[in-house]
Amino acid sequence: MNRLSNETIKQATVGKMMTTKEVSNYSPQEIREAISGLVAEHKTILAEALVEAGLALYPESEDILAIASLMAMQRQDWTIASSLLRTLIEQQGVNATPYSFIMLIRALRCDLEHAEALSVCIDAHERYPNHPDVDAEFKVLSSILGFKTAPDLPEQSEDVLAPETIQDEKKVEAVTDVDPEVSGK
Repeated sequence: MNRLSNETIKQATVGKMMTTKEVSNYSPQEIREAISGLVAEHKTILAEALVEAGLALYPESEDILAIASLMAMQRQDWTIASSLLRTLIEQQGVNATPYSFIMLIRALRCDLEHAEALSVCIDAHERYPNHPDVDAEFKVLSSILGFKTAPDLPEQSEDVLAPETIQDEKKVEAVTDVDPEVSGK
């Protein structure tokens, strides 16, 4: 626990809460660490108070937005969590992590905003192609929405535009046109 969490607990034991002015003496990172420490000590009410002070003081801080969104998810306030995560992703810009997107997708999914979650999932996939957690979220959303996904295809080892590949495909097409058992006709 850091100095801020200790001070918060100390004041709470005498029935006081730290003011925003007192909290302003700490950096966003120190506030995030204090919130995390308070949660670990099961002092979520005090942690929530620091979240509110942190958001009031540093509304654009990635540290504060990240911990505030986690706290919103912990209390299952999916709308607030989604809003905070969107702001976090905006602040992170091109440096937004796949996990920021994944947490937003999950918050939207929990809020039953499946179409919006799918849209965010597609955006995440464009930024992080073949990321296993993004792919997993896509599969979950596809299942929820009733989409059929393509089976996992083996890696292509040949150049699909190479002349020999094209010739082989033409041979397969010719056989399927002639042989009713192969073509299914």
